Amino acid sequence: MPLNPKQPPDSATRLVLKVDVDTKVGLTQGVPRLADMFQRRAIRASFFVAMGPDHSGRALVRLIKPGFLAKQLRSGAAGAYGVRTMLYGLVLPGPTIARAAPQLFNDLLASGHEVGLHGWDHVFWHDRLRKLPSQRVRAHLGRAWRLYKEITGQAPTSFASPGWQITGDALQAMVEMGISHVSCTRGRAPFWPLVEGRALPILEIPTTMPSLDEVLGRGGITPDTAAVHLAGLVKPGRLNVFTLHGEVEGREMAPILEQFIELLQEREVQFIRLVDAAFAAEVASLPADTIAWAPVPGRAGEVSWQASALAGGAV
Repeated sequence: MPLNPKQPPDSATRLVLKVDVDTKVGLTQGVPRLADMFQRRAIRASFFVAMGPDHSGRALVRLIKPGFLAKQLRSGAAGAYGVRTMLYGLVLPGPTIARAAPQLFNDLLASGHEVGLHGWDHVFWHDRLRKLPSQRVRAHLGRAWRLYKEITGQAPTSFASPGWQITGDALQAMVEMGISHVSCTRGRAPFWPLVEGRALPILEIPTTMPSLDEVLGRGGITPDTAAVHLAGLVKPGRLNVFTLHGEVEGREMAPILEQFIELLQEREVQFIRLVDAAFAAEVASLPADTIAWAPVPGRAGEVSWQASALAGGAV
């Protein structure tokens, strides 16, 4: 299909593959498969790993939330995690995710990928962050920071929040820890987060696209049509951020992801890391913006949003 002459060419289009790793199986099985796929495709991505205990089973309490069970059944997400994973934190002790395959951190870094923090206890952060006192938030981040440095010998510089849940206290703590850029909201373009009227010196780069589990089963989208649908949502001439999961696209849904990448490479879309997007964005004049809360179509509950994107009708 020819491009609209008023649109920039796809060679000016950039896409970040932001890989959230929530579980042990996502790290030990999903990440190696994704790394192999990215090597074959000659692209680099940004991986964000939940460092602490895999308490995936405790997420079952969300079944009481409107829409959560429907999403799990519609998208097949529950099956992607496996039975054993769904017992961690309930009848099985939750293994420390990062210690299950510590060598993968340095392997990814050596291959040119970005590796950042995805918190300590994914379920705890996702479900309780908004009510946590600042000292609990700092303790959570501190544990993740220390284990990352123990494994890699480097201090982490990037963070992606579990479930797009973020607060001003958490952002301020990350500034003090030396985190330079984060991806914690849904939105449309990079911005400096405004907290209590002050722009924090930490760059927020929002997820701009729906995730695979949000589109599957909605509007007639199936595993056979999902890649084409998602590729059609990549905005020409702009920075796009697509969030995927080690447990999902790194395992059962890997063929969908590879088809998605193939379609975009045929269009000469540039694949970059979040840190590359941050470096490019910082040389421009970026706005400050507040963070708001709103639902996302196809996802239960509320997530953090770039406020101006909500005002502009991005939902």
